[in-house]
Amino acid sequence: MRVSVTNPQINYYQQSVSHDSKLNNIKDTIEGKLKTSKAEDNRIANPSIWKELSQEYDITNLSFNNFEKVCNKLLDAKQISLLEHGILTGIPKIVAKEQKYLKYKVNPLLTSNNQTINWEEKKLNWIEELNTKAEQQKKFGNISGYNNYKKFTTLFKNII
Repeated sequence: MRVSVTNPQINYYQQSVSHDSKLNNIKDTIEGKLKTSKAEDNRIANPSIWKELSQEYDITNLSFNNFEKVCNKLLDAKQISLLEHGILTGIPKIVAKEQKYLKYKVNPLLTSNNQTINWEEKKLNWIEELNTKAEQQKKFGNISGYNNYKKFTTLFKNII
């Protein structure tokens, strides 16, 4: 095996390595993983969850903790994806954690100006909050974020 024009010698580390066999092993591993089936999703799609949630929760006056419970129930009923669940519930937690780390007043919510209370217990109109987040994403130029939050706004209007 010739390494370069200027140095035709093989160095110590290249002597024992067969690149062709490693490449074949990688291909075999990838093909094996592609052939194996994906993890089974045992959740059952339940479109009637919207009626149940509308009777149990008021989306226009709901704390973040209860909003998270609603999102968990929607995820279990296959009405939202895991990605959508992460956008709705994970991002506010990450923002709050970073605000706390940077020693800012912790309030990841856009429609709540009260900085003295526990943001997770503050009751909000979540349709208004999601609509405000959509407009914020539009100002940032993030059209996919804008479309996501607009979709969430129309989605959660089903609970009213």
